[in-house]
Amino acid sequence: MNSPLAAGPALYRIGAVSKLSGVPVPTLRIWQTRYNAFSPTTTSGQHRLYDEQDLRKAVLLKSLTGQGHGIRLIAGLPVEQLQALAEKGRQLSRSPGMNPSAPARPAAWAVVGQPLAQRLQSDTFPSARVGIAWPLQQVWPDLTSALQQALTHNLEGLVVSVNTVNPSVAEQILALQPAARQTVVLYGFGQKEALARLTRAGVVVHRETLDDAALAEILRRSRPPMASPNWALRAPNEPLPPRQFSDAVLQRVANITSDVLCECPRHVAELIAQLGRFEDYSLDCLEQSPKDKELHIQLNLMAASARALFEQALQMVADHEGISLHDSP
Repeated sequence: MNSPLAAGPALYRIGAVSKLSGVPVPTLRIWQTRYNAFSPTTTSGQHRLYDEQDLRKAVLLKSLTGQGHGIRLIAGLPVEQLQALAEKGRQLSRSPGMNPSAPARPAAWAVVGQPLAQRLQSDTFPSARVGIAWPLQQVWPDLTSALQQALTHNLEGLVVSVNTVNPSVAEQILALQPAARQTVVLYGFGQKEALARLTRAGVVVHRETLDDAALAEILRRSRPPMASPNWALRAPNEPLPPRQFSDAVLQRVANITSDVLCECPRHVAELIAQLGRFEDYSLDCLEQSPKDKELHIQLNLMAASARALFEQALQMVADHEGISLHDSP
């Protein structure tokens, strides 16, 4: 390996970090480019190299996001703090009050803003039109309080009431977004760019209204869609399966010739290869076009999800046809 780096801790390419940590390469790249989780060193050959601390951090981030922590809030923490968070989670899971086999609490709604919560829970509010089970699961008086606790909750929806939406407030709301399937912001005054940023991120924004019927309709229309089946797109902070087959395996399968086998193995192998290339292409676009970051992140996730599905399809076809999918057939 051609590198100008001085001697130091062991260094890994991103593929090695992925295999050792169990975090897919696309997810590692998103954590790095979007959340600045890692600071790899670039060699003279333009290869990004990761050290032991990066590897430990990838393992911890995978564990903590699996526990419900939002990647936005923990990506910038040092390894020592991540380790402490992970240990706290293990201690809580072993405490007498925690029953790992008990079903998770049903998803619910929460509110940031005490006046709005009181309004929603009043006897006169037309809650039947909203279709949400009241009382609310959680109420926080302000964004600061919500940021301290929200990511420990499994929320269907989060309604945030603020007087002003500026860039700072928008940043806080986006940090809360992983705690809920849908976030709704009711505001009095807002800066155009801050509101646009929230909208691009999937947050529903509306001016505050004094009309209870209108507010109930806003909440009804803002309910998140039904949960997707397990093969559908994953959230940005949910790890995708790593690539299952090397290019050599896909090429071998695509070149199998037989009078008995159908063309399905070849077609599926070619689709997987194309989707894998598009995964890499979309990440290149992400780095070259920061203005369209959100678009390329979603394209990358879609390609990775589709690739994982077709890998399952190839495994099914290979089992049926007796084709080896190992690197050394």
